[in-house]
Amino acid sequence: MADVKGTQRTYRSPLREQAARRTHEAVVAAAVQVFTEEGYTGARIEQIAARAGVSRPTVFGIGTKAQLFALARQYAATDGSVSANDEGFQQLLAIPDAHRLLGEFAAFTAAISQRLGRLQLALEQAAGTDPELAQLQESSQQELLECARGIIAATAATGSLRRDIPREAAADVLWLQIQPANYQHLVEERGWSHHAFERWHAATMIAALLEPAGAS
Repeated sequence: MADVKGTQRTYRSPLREQAARRTHEAVVAAAVQVFTEEGYTGARIEQIAARAGVSRPTVFGIGTKAQLFALARQYAATDGSVSANDEGFQQLLAIPDAHRLLGEFAAFTAAISQRLGRLQLALEQAAGTDPELAQLQESSQQELLECARGIIAATAATGSLRRDIPREAAADVLWLQIQPANYQHLVEERGWSHHAFERWHAATMIAALLEPAGAS
């Protein structure tokens, strides 16, 4: 008789998997709230557990404090999606008019910065003392730079990018412009409205990166 050992199927429960996903999302959403309110240093795993309505071991089952912070940043940046989706960014890159492209990119990044500003400041403050967060800070800045490079390439393809600035320098300017901390400083600290920030954000991008009207 044939040996049937090792042919047993692993049982999977859709209900259990759905419950695990809900728990994971609840913990990450709670981490966003706690890290936003308390910063990285002041946040406690017990606070995240209480906010999510789960036990402390359940929180640790999802990740360490640094890993939870990384998940919280991703969750905030993607507006509540645990996994990133760059569909909106790809749609921006396809816009054929440079003024509209930068205007919509300004709205896109202002909305992300609104959700991410305080978390980014917390990251910058803690990165100097935590190697995991230092690595997260470095990777997040690289992502911003790649995002800026993509927008500059799309702008150049329209023929409207300023000719007196090299592309890499233009990407650096845009990288600096889209730092989430800018939103925190102007809106949270200086009292600007979101709409005022978005208008300034777009106007500054356009003035810095596009050929002036009537330029030959």
